[in-house]
Amino acid sequence: MQIVDVHGHIGKWTFPMRCSAVKHLKDYMLGCGIDKTIVSYSSAITYDFVEGNQRLAEAMEGEDGVWGYIVLNPHYFKESVTELDKHKGNPKFVGVKLHPEQQVYRLIHKNVLGLLERVSDLQLPVLVHTFPGQTHDLCRVAREFPRVKFIMGHMGGNDWIDGIEAARDRENIWLEPCSSFPDAGKINRAVEAVGAERVLFGTDSTLLNPCFIWGMLQDAGLDHEELRAITHRNAQTMFRF
Repeated sequence: MQIVDVHGHIGKWTFPMRCSAVKHLKDYMLGCGIDKTIVSYSSAITYDFVEGNQRLAEAMEGEDGVWGYIVLNPHYFKESVTELDKHKGNPKFVGVKLHPEQQVYRLIHKNVLGLLERVSDLQLPVLVHTFPGQTHDLCRVAREFPRVKFIMGHMGGNDWIDGIEAARDRENIWLEPCSSFPDAGKINRAVEAVGAERVLFGTDSTLLNPCFIWGMLQDAGLDHEELRAITHRNAQTMFRF
């Protein structure tokens, strides 16, 4: 079975970690049978998004199976627009990443809305870090930008039940369940609420070993067609692989 991981990272964070480079990511992918991983660069989220996006472009070059998100920072609106223009022609960049927690903003801020107008025109999927407290803001912007395909990263984190319910009626939001909260029934409840066609496989690799989330998915007891949808079919359609 093919596996596409829609939520990964490379680069070092602000705490000690063993796995940060593309080679570590690919070791994880090999160990878990993952064919493709879509990543953002850590420093693009925590420090300098322009520099981080460039580092990611260089790290992905020539690497089969590794794809990227353009990280935007709405505090720097003009620079974010420039980043979109700079990287939109690179076929290795297949989506946009927003991280309101690390960069400290709300999704309903006017600068975010302005950036999403441009993203909508480019038809790029948007992965959004959604905890703490971003799930309802995401639903509001999803209503305003119906052509944008949003991924609810972490499915709300520790508020995953609220995240699932918030996304239930927003057809342009897909649920992605990776987190360090392995509560029983998360995958099943997501599938029951929105259908397997709106759930994606994401692991937070290399912050987490992807086998952790793969085990959660296997434990859900889904049928073969549901597993195919979540592990690769939905992502292949969304990212046009």
